[in-house]
Amino acid sequence: AGAMKQRPLWASTSTKNPNYSDIKYVESLVAENSVNTVPPETLDAFIDHGDPEITIYDDLDQAEKDFKALAELGISIDEITKELEDEGVQKFAESFNKLLAVIEDQKNKFRKNLGSLAEKIPTEVEAFKSYDVIGRMHRTDPTIWTEEPDGQMTVQTRLGWLGLPDEGLALTDSLNKLLKDCRSEGYEKVLLLGMGGSSLAPETISLVLGDKISGLTLKILDSTIPAQVREAEVWVDYEKTVFIVASKSGTTTETLSLYQYFWEKSEAVLGDRRPLHFIAITDPGSKLAKMGQSSGFRAVFTANPNVGGRYSALSHFGLVPAALMGVDLERFLCQAHEMTKNFSATNPVELNLGALLGIVVGLGDSSGKDKLTILADERLKPVGAWLEQLVAESSGKQGRGIVPVNEESLLAPENYQMDRLFVYLRETGEHDDIVGALENRGHTVVSLDVTDPYELAAQFYLWEIVIAVACGIIGVNAFDQPDVQDNKNRTKEKISRYQETGVLEEPEAIWERGGTKVFGVDFDELSTCESVGDVIEKFVKLSKDGDYIALNAYLPRNKKTKEKLQTLRKHILQESGRATTLGFGPRFLHSTGQLHKGGANNGVFIQITQDDPSDLPIPGLDYSFGVLARAQALGDLEALLARDRRAIRIHLGPEDMIEV
Repeated sequence: AGAMKQRPLWASTSTKNPNYSDIKYVESLVAENSVNTVPPETLDAFIDHGDPEITIYDDLDQAEKDFKALAELGISIDEITKELEDEGVQKFAESFNKLLAVIEDQKNKFRKNLGSLAEKIPTEVEAFKSYDVIGRMHRTDPTIWTEEPDGQMTVQTRLGWLGLPDEGLALTDSLNKLLKDCRSEGYEKVLLLGMGGSSLAPETISLVLGDKISGLTLKILDSTIPAQVREAEVWVDYEKTVFIVASKSGTTTETLSLYQYFWEKSEAVLGDRRPLHFIAITDPGSKLAKMGQSSGFRAVFTANPNVGGRYSALSHFGLVPAALMGVDLERFLCQAHEMTKNFSATNPVELNLGALLGIVVGLGDSSGKDKLTILADERLKPVGAWLEQLVAESSGKQGRGIVPVNEESLLAPENYQMDRLFVYLRETGEHDDIVGALENRGHTVVSLDVTDPYELAAQFYLWEIVIAVACGIIGVNAFDQPDVQDNKNRTKEKISRYQETGVLEEPEAIWERGGTKVFGVDFDELSTCESVGDVIEKFVKLSKDGDYIALNAYLPRNKKTKEKLQTLRKHILQESGRATTLGFGPRFLHSTGQLHKGGANNGVFIQITQDDPSDLPIPGLDYSFGVLARAQALGDLEALLARDRRAIRIHLGPEDMIEV
């Protein structure tokens, strides 16, 4: 019973004078119920050669004599102590006042940047506290997102990502050994075969940390487009390449098709050594796990099954490729660990960055600012592709959804509609001027300083929190993807028909000129169009304020194609003033595809396909990569039209590429 003991704290106990013992002020102040704050080097020294015996009572008689001797010399310990206390308090007060001034300045700036959302946030923060949302997240309470029983079961098996930074730190030794072994055996390259959450985080890590790491060179293959598969094969040196086959479910069609292709191709070169060139990352007990074990893969990593794909950046799916690239995993994960402390249930909401940004993003969507527009300095641009999946697949369902807008050309601030919420990932400040101009126009802008590339791990964790919180405010389950399966089913149906008939059935074109065909929803003025450019221009006019226009290209994702499509995208943006997105199929089906089908009906979709002159067979199957990619495109368009979306497919002639 009674109050807790007051514990004295000894501070500044490192040794400054080199003539003294390096633990002089630690070893001589060992007392019961006291605290000693020391720098790391002093702590290391004490652990190495210190003695934790109680010393505070040693030589008390001599201490009394020393005090008397000082008094006789005219030195007053009381006066010196008071002087030191006064100076210390004054320094602390000055420092504290400066801190308060900085906080006030940041608060005013933050309120200004939030624009019209500033008034709503205090109420939401109070609600957040009263409902103990952060504590409930840590307790795996599904009612934050859904009252539906099946949905609640999903949530309860999808919050394992909250503990991944600590889990990852326990893996560093074994993953570092994997890199050491691969290097010693002459490996130089890693080709990762995977889709969505299995590939986007490794790709982001490789691009953001590229000049800071010196391990194996990573390349991602997340496409069934034949030209892109061929390009990856040209890059591969079978003798020096490790293949990572990554799929949470272990049954992802694209991933297993790519695996079959490279597994067969590598046999002629590698022979019996082939299995040592393959690594699997998957959930425990999956088809891929069993296949990897029975085939004798170099390693089969089974990730935490209570983590969904888009929240798996800090799991084996991100860490195994990161280790092979030479990332300092301990440094990387410690950044994320710091963010876990910020999201602790004991940290006030007002100081909790993930909660606050989640509230801003969630309120933004509810207030009509549903176009989360990502601005990023050069090094941080690759983060946008990872964010796209997290935002779109988590929020885009039940007729709601936040639209991620990534790598869009910049407009003059006055030309943006007010449906935007801007996020600036800032390293060097190259966009400071445009951000300031946007703020002055009343746009909501959130700036995040990321000065160390290794802070990418903290950004992964932060944004997972942000989007989970935002989805709770919007009222959707952040951890399911109810509309993804429909596209898969339609694709399987079309391939089954192809296997029966040898023909991939397509609907009748609604427009055709010079080898280019248009399929999908008919619209006014289509018959007057003389070129594919006319078709796009007229179709875009179906959009209205608050809509976005999505270009979804089932084409090789390379520099040339991307530049041409970005030019088209910029033209559409400037002419319409609407937000625009660009995705490459089938990659985007595992990213923004859920939003396209399950989100609000505010998208205008332009799908682009083209025949590949040199198709590639999929070993063991009676259809090719080209057939699979086309079936996915057909299923995608069909699923959009079934939901009454404004959507067309432009099938280009063999030599045609859209020119503005």
